[in-house]
Amino acid sequence: MSSSLKLTKSIEDYLEVMYNLQKNTGTIKVKDIASNLSVKPPSVVEAIKKLSESELVSYERYGDINLTKKGLEIAENVMHKHDILKNFLNILGVDLKTANEEACSMEHVLDSATINKLKKFAEFTNIYPDAPDFFEAFRYYEEHGKLPDD
Repeated sequence: MSSSLKLTKSIEDYLEVMYNLQKNTGTIKVKDIASNLSVKPPSVVEAIKKLSESELVSYERYGDINLTKKGLEIAENVMHKHDILKNFLNILGVDLKTANEEACSMEHVLDSATINKLKKFAEFTNIYPDAPDFFEAFRYYEEHGKLPDD
């Protein structure tokens, strides 16, 4: 990146919204970002300028807004974390709406290693729900990516 930009919750939220807009509608518009994030369009314009300076988006004034390759990678990473957390919370019995909202908060603060452990645990509970030595078997699955031999 030509200009260093700390990836704050706000910046990640902008990238996530832009990713979803691009994926679902094919276009990213200031008014749509503003609507999704419940902010005013001038705030979006300022954020877009910062993201552009950091080479996370490309845009032309009053023109198209696009995620760059780097911006897309970061957005996909945030979305991946979000999906893992939402799935994990849902497995715990949290309703989908609440799981989605809470995943949005958690995705910005949890370390990737922690999220990966939650992902492995969620996978494990799906494929081995009746494990006799549940945690021992889980640790084996986490390390080896497969169930222990019986």
